[in-house]
Parts: sequence; structure tokens; C-alpha cells
Amino acid sequence: MPRLPRNIHKAGFFHIMVQGINKSYIFQTEMQKKEYIKLMKECNKKIDIKIIAYCIMDNHSHIMIYSENITNISSYMKSLNTRYGIYYNKTNDRIGFVFRNRFQSQYIDDKNYLINCIKYIHMNPVKAGKTLKEEDYKYSSYNEYFKNKKFILNKEPLIKIFIDKKSILKRIETANDKIEVMDIERDEENFKIAIQEYLRKNKLNLGEIKNNKNKIIEIAEYLKNKRYKQVQLAKILEINPKTLSRILK
Repeated sequence: MPRLPRNIHKAGFFHIMVQGINKSYIFQTEMQKKEYIKLMKECNKKIDIKIIAYCIMDNHSHIMIYSENITNISSYMKSLNTRYGIYYNKTNDRIGFVFRNRFQSQYIDDKNYLINCIKYIHMNPVKAGKTLKEEDYKYSSYNEYFKNKKFILNKEPLIKIFIDKKSILKRIETANDKIEVMDIERDEENFKIAIQEYLRKNKLNLGEIKNNKNKIIEIAEYLKNKRYKQVQLAKILEINPKTLSRILK
């Protein structure tokens, strides 16, 4: 599959996801969704990242970001969620955390997966039964792609890869929205299922893997292809993440 170049310090494309604490509906109203999108734009003026796609649902949001500097992504999300948290608490007369955690991120290093992920993000409201078509949902970037509504998107990183806008739109229209994409709601459950499938297929148990460097490398590669993170494997094997990183070097 075609791969995108990556430099540890000069990042690339990331799929970001945030969720309300205790799965709370922190974006339930039209006003709340509009406020979050407005803050996305305002924070982007101060921090150099490029927003490729987004969708704001009732209790979570998806944002695809491109950045030349990986630290800018953390700065952007911290600023965005801090400002929204202040707004949400003030308008709801509450105190405390608003988001479940800072954010989850998934690095994208494959051209086909990149396009499929954009499709997946836009299909969220359709799959949730909120709308029949992607174009009917007002709080995603779909119409910024297909109806020339300008707001916060920056398509330059995509054009550099796929040559022109027409090619990008054609790819998104025909993309596969059923791919395995990071999703806070199901990520932990799917990870456990993936582990169980691997163990059953290879007739192993976790203890046998934990004590075998080659088996650790094998299962890490298996999970990497399914786009799970090393830290998840380290947790289930009860291995320090730094120790796991040394094993996999």
C-alpha cells in the first residue's frame, strides 16, 4: 500500500478524537456544536495546524489535522478543549472536567486509509441515524468539500498528494467507510477482541507471549497492522512501555 513520508518531529496527518467525560453529551445543542467549530477556527489562527476534516457529534468529535510540527497538535487541542471547557461550564453553571481525557490521536501513514478516514468521519451522523445523507449534517466538513462552503478547511496537504481537488472529491465519494478507524466508544472492546483472535489463531496465552521476545514482536506487528498502539499492548502484557519500545527496536 502507498505510504506517506513521516518524520518524528515533522508530523503529518492525524485523526483526533475527543469525548465528553462519562460520555456526557457536551455537544448536544446546535449552539454548543457551533461554538466548538468557532473555537476550532479561532485556535487555528494562533497555532499553525491545518484542519483536513471534522465532525462534531453529540458526545464526541472527530478532527483530522495535518501539521509540520507534532507539538503544534498538542498545543492546538489543549487550547481548543480548554476554551470550550470554560464555555461549557459557564453556560451550564458547573465546574470540573468536561472531556474524558485530553484527546486520542491516530497517526495516518497510508494514502488510501487517509481518504477512507475522511469518509468515515463524514459518515458518523449517517451511521448514528441523525441524517440520511452526509450532506444533510451541518456540523461536519462534508459540505466544505462538496458544496464549496468555506470555513476552516485547508486542502493544501491533500492536493500535494492527490494532485487536484477533483481527484480528492472522487476518491472521498468512492472511499470505504467501513474500515477499522479509531473510535473511543469501541476501541478498548475491539482491542481485546483482536488480542483474543491472535491468541486463538496461534494457540497461545498471554504468559507465553510475555516471556518470548519473538512472540512479542509478532503480536506487536499484528496489532500495528490493525492500527492499535504499543501502549495498549504494553498494558495488557503488563510490560513497561519503554521496555516494550526497546524490544521492538
